[in-house]
Amino acid sequence: MQRIVTVTALLILLLAPPVVAKPKLALIIDDLGYDLMPRDIAKLPPEISVSVIPFTEFDTAVALTALNQRREVLLHLPMQSPPGSPEEPNALTLEMNKEQMQTSVREALYRVPHAVAVNNHMGSLLTQHHEPMHWIMETLHAKELGFIDSRTTPSTVAQKIAKQHGLANNRRHVFLDHLQTEAFIHQQLELAIQQASRRGIAVVIAHPFPITLDTLQKALPSLQERVDLVPISQALSQ
Repeated sequence: MQRIVTVTALLILLLAPPVVAKPKLALIIDDLGYDLMPRDIAKLPPEISVSVIPFTEFDTAVALTALNQRREVLLHLPMQSPPGSPEEPNALTLEMNKEQMQTSVREALYRVPHAVAVNNHMGSLLTQHHEPMHWIMETLHAKELGFIDSRTTPSTVAQKIAKQHGLANNRRHVFLDHLQTEAFIHQQLELAIQQASRRGIAVVIAHPFPITLDTLQKALPSLQERVDLVPISQALSQ
């Protein structure tokens, strides 16, 4: 009798359709710190990570709130953009020497405790220059942090240099909401799913706009039938 049961169970296993792993999305909400953590973020799954701009009024408070929500935190490190672009106070600039830049990075990390990784805030100018990127990645390597290249310019060398320093790294594949309409956000979510299906995992950056948080909350049930949401640490590889 035992043998019949065992054979039957084996046949069921052999005939069962294979379990296919869903593609993965690592979603980051950027640009936090100017206000307390938006309440609508608390309604989102904890797998959605947040990135906090240092030296803002609520940077440390937001980071600690995220930890209480069991979210992973990134440091959203301001970097210099081309002339004529908006500039963030305390941004890393080409005028800094190595000591100034590395000190500023360490101070920023102090303001955003327990960060697992760093991604650049703006930085379309600085991320094109090799030397400051080496200085930054040297500091992050010493802190055993990962790096996500936000890719605010196609000319960025940031991820390449992160790899040279042995940092766990990845890049942004999709910006979700540079047009703030529900239709556009849905379109970008579809693009993100396509990227995740092709790569296995895709990194998506969004912002704490009310339209973004509301659209995400509505879209999540159907989205999670097609992809697995994962914290940003699962998107980092060396």
